[in-house]
Amino acid sequence: MAQQPNLLLRVVTRPDAPAGRGYKMTPSPVARWAIDQGLELDRPQRLTEMLPVWQAFDPDLIVTAAYGRILKPGLLTLAKLGAVNLHASLLPRWRGPNPIAWAIRAGDAMTGVSLMKMDAGVDTGPVYAQRAIPIGARVSTGALTKELAHLARDLLLESLPRVVAGILAPVPQDNQRASQAPKFLSQESEISWQQTAVEIDRRVRSMSPEPRAHTTFRGQRIQILEVMPQELAGLEPGQLRFDKEGVIVGAGIGAVRLLKIKPIGKREMAAGDWSRGIKHQDSERFE
Repeated sequence: MAQQPNLLLRVVTRPDAPAGRGYKMTPSPVARWAIDQGLELDRPQRLTEMLPVWQAFDPDLIVTAAYGRILKPGLLTLAKLGAVNLHASLLPRWRGPNPIAWAIRAGDAMTGVSLMKMDAGVDTGPVYAQRAIPIGARVSTGALTKELAHLARDLLLESLPRVVAGILAPVPQDNQRASQAPKFLSQESEISWQQTAVEIDRRVRSMSPEPRAHTTFRGQRIQILEVMPQELAGLEPGQLRFDKEGVIVGAGIGAVRLLKIKPIGKREMAAGDWSRGIKHQDSERFE
């Protein structure tokens, strides 16, 4: 996306951060793209430190997407046309920083993206436009994030000219229908085998690729990366059954077949390979 003759763009992204084995300071993907395009680039530690610079820039519009910081009133009113945000849910459902994962965990049939006018609240502003897609039965947070990123791009390119022209009016959200999507608490990564097989599957997919669901086997943590629900009775919650294909684990209702796991200190592996590499007994269970 080259800068157009009559269009002045200024890109804001997070500061460079250490990455890789050598913890080398590394720019974000957004920063690398802006540099490649020859655009003005800001990477502030604190947004307030850039306020004088942005006031001098005198923007017509601010557009944010997955920025992860709340814009204070001084920034919301900085641009002549205000600030708009792309949010990865069908607002007012799933306001907050973790909407994609919560949609999967809740078993929602549909999700989508919303282009909203920002206000002082968290994802509470009126909505200009939305696009919806079905949530695949086996989709993870990582895969669905990629789908929604493309959907958000298309929504922005289609709707932004109409917003700027004043053709598209934002519609207030129905606060009575709102639901929250906070970041996961650390204890939520641990699988409760008392849950149903369907709930366990949703939890695992909602936490892939990060922060990853986990359980405990023989006192050691194991990350559970992928499972498949099974309509199977006869196993207690957490009880393991080993067969020629790998491992089945009992749930509160039904069971799940382990597909991919990662023991602590080892690589990701198929559950079948893991089961063949341990000396297991019929009474084994996840704690």
